[in-house]
Amino acid sequence: VRRDGEFYLLKDGDPAEVEAELLASRIARCFDVDQVLYEPDFYDGQRVSKSHIISSPQFSLVPAEYLDIYAANHDTSCAVIIEELDPYGFHMMNIVDYLVGNTDRHWGNWGFYADNSTNRLTKLYPLMDFNKAFTAYDTVDGVRCQTTAQSMSQKDAALLAVRTVGLNQIADIRDDWFKEKAVLEMFRRRLEILKSA
Repeated sequence: VRRDGEFYLLKDGDPAEVEAELLASRIARCFDVDQVLYEPDFYDGQRVSKSHIISSPQFSLVPAEYLDIYAANHDTSCAVIIEELDPYGFHMMNIVDYLVGNTDRHWGNWGFYADNSTNRLTKLYPLMDFNKAFTAYDTVDGVRCQTTAQSMSQKDAALLAVRTVGLNQIADIRDDWFKEKAVLEMFRRRLEILKSA
């Protein structure tokens, strides 16, 4: 939708998914990572999450899927390109996804900005799409990390990330943000694991 001259994405769906996205966004703001900010809103009487559109006349989005295809045809790899352009953003993505139990970071849900004037990649576009957060939250390992070249759990990817770039927490996360005790407890367990690293 367009409001006051700006474009926004309104996401609906299962009410639990809307709430998960809003909570995950709130948690992500407590870390030094470039991210889409999701806010609560209503559309046609239904609670939704609202965010600014992140593409623009200056920058296009290049999903990791396209990057993988490019790399396969140019004797390189996604990992090499990430290491050259934005290793910090990549590692912080894995930290936040582990902490909030995001199970939907497939190669269409992350990628790079491309400068439209040069057609060159710049950095990872802001961390986005959290409506599947807290869904695999019954063990501290999480699910298989979808962003790493090597097969590893989300926990192992996050531990590698902390050892590489640090935890980079910039604000406290409050217990009263969580509506479910079990979700709060698992979040605290995961955060303590990363802090100990």
